[in-house]
Amino acid sequence: MTPSLAARGRLILVTGLLFCAVGAIHGAAPLTALGAVIVCALLTAYLWFFPTAVLLRRRKIELSWWVPPGDQPGGALAADRPFSLHVALRNHGARRLRVRELDIMGTSGLELPRGIEAVVPRGRQVEVKGACRAHSAGYHVLHGAVIGFGDALGLFEIRAYFPNPIALKVFPRSAGLAGAHAVMRLRGGSRHERIGPHQVIRRGMAGELREIREHAAGDPFKFIAWKATARRQKLMVRDLETEIVVTYQVAIDMAGTMRDGPPGHSKLDYAIETAASLARSSLDGGDRVGLVTFDSRVYSHLRPADGYHHFLKLVDRLLETHNVVDSDLTDITNGELVAAVARYLAHQESVDVRLRRAPPLDDPSWENVQAGPNGELYDLRAMSTVVSALLKSMNVSQAKSPAPAWWWSHVDAGGESSDLRLFCRLRGIELPYQFDHEPGVRTAGLAEAVRVAADDGTDVIVLVSDLLGIGERHGSLVKSLAAARRAGTQVVVVAPFGPDYRTAAETTNGALVASALRTGERARLDRARQILARRGVPVIEATPALGPLELARRVTSARSGRRRAA
Repeated sequence: MTPSLAARGRLILVTGLLFCAVGAIHGAAPLTALGAVIVCALLTAYLWFFPTAVLLRRRKIELSWWVPPGDQPGGALAADRPFSLHVALRNHGARRLRVRELDIMGTSGLELPRGIEAVVPRGRQVEVKGACRAHSAGYHVLHGAVIGFGDALGLFEIRAYFPNPIALKVFPRSAGLAGAHAVMRLRGGSRHERIGPHQVIRRGMAGELREIREHAAGDPFKFIAWKATARRQKLMVRDLETEIVVTYQVAIDMAGTMRDGPPGHSKLDYAIETAASLARSSLDGGDRVGLVTFDSRVYSHLRPADGYHHFLKLVDRLLETHNVVDSDLTDITNGELVAAVARYLAHQESVDVRLRRAPPLDDPSWENVQAGPNGELYDLRAMSTVVSALLKSMNVSQAKSPAPAWWWSHVDAGGESSDLRLFCRLRGIELPYQFDHEPGVRTAGLAEAVRVAADDGTDVIVLVSDLLGIGERHGSLVKSLAAARRAGTQVVVVAPFGPDYRTAAETTNGALVASALRTGERARLDRARQILARRGVPVIEATPALGPLELARRVTSARSGRRRAA
């Protein structure tokens, strides 16, 4: 941790050396003396600034930060809503510190302040704040801050990294949903027997009388109102209103193609916001809502329930789709995983687990050595010890884990790196998601999601998926849809169309490529739509401009059209 020349200091040093060189060449003693004075003055300033590096080595400077409650109900932070980050710098040394630049490091979905300046007197604490913004909902982590200290003249600088990880929970964008629960009401019967707020017209002997009307073809005679018939001298029938509770299941496709697009504006972000909005409106209306997230398999399953506490659990499951570290859903080898954790430990914990030299070929210690992607060697035993100690200090274990029980069964299927992947999940180490699957794998995952959702006595399944890859080996999907239909479950698909979620092309060639991709994706979506239409499943094409209230109307209209067709 040694001071270096800033841009102004380098310019002055070059100027002094030029004076010395020109004076020596032309024999001009005054120029040589002037250059020597400039260089000596610069060295004196360096000696005056050097104690700042000593203070850093002795940890006389502390950094702490916190995020105050947001402007959403309950103090929650929401995507695309600015929030403040307060940074406190405490100087325990005997010198005034000048912070020339404070750069904050965090996960990719955060927009963080840059270039914060401050002056911290000796023995004092100074608080500064900056505006932050989360582009997407999910669990985000602030890892630490790189602070650049300088002198009064701006000649020297010294940069130091202060690790201080804190986690942020960012909710999906809020949307105006007044009246959305009325739009989502069921236009027919429900298989659930609980009394609820939706009034459904039924022919029968139970319920409150809605009207007495003339007998129509198909009306059973047991529903005839005999007194009214005798009075009107024509057959009259009772129509009753029954209050019921509707059970919804929202199925979210979290595959790699759903993640295509800028942070906060991908198809997966739209799916999360749609699911949260529809769930909130349905729960406010007294209905029951469940959630299924899936890719090549069902990732998580939350059984239907009601109440605000259940809504918070549902949002937690939605946010977890952005923090996937499972071995079968991430595109990373064991060597790359170990290298990523090793780099994080070196920066955040000052622990270097690299091996300086390779052990002999016949040494049994090779069992605890992992090669990185660039040929570097890492001590797995040392890394496991450090990671286990950090997890223990965070009071994290499989018995006391913030991750739900279902997560442990897939976090490291068939491997031994569950602690490393859990550490990545808790500390915000982002792992690349897997985009490519074998043919038919995504269809099998969707079929499993429909089957799991229909098994909970569901009335309506709202499936949010781009349907890419559904046209491949769709026999299992056809069987799942047929079983859901026999059980009386309606399935409605909301399909975000990928090209509408990508940034516009800026060049002619880019526009041609985008047009070709749009044509191909349109053909695949039409193919999937035809497969689903033959099974009586309506598909609603969604764009970023389609709000939750209009989407609720379209879902209700699609369900009503399917019911009439049936």
